[in-house]
Amino acid sequence: MKITKLESIFVKPRWHFLKVYTDEGIVGLGEPIVEGKARTVA
Repeated sequence: MKITKLESIFVKPRWHFLKVYTDEGIVGLGEPIVEGKARTVA
């Protein structure tokens, strides 16, 4: 399994989500956040 695409989704006022796609059709959603630093992480 390999990651084929990463999609960064920023939602105001301070949320950040990362959508991960694989070559096997699996899609995952994570929250790569450091509280108060959403724009820095993005």
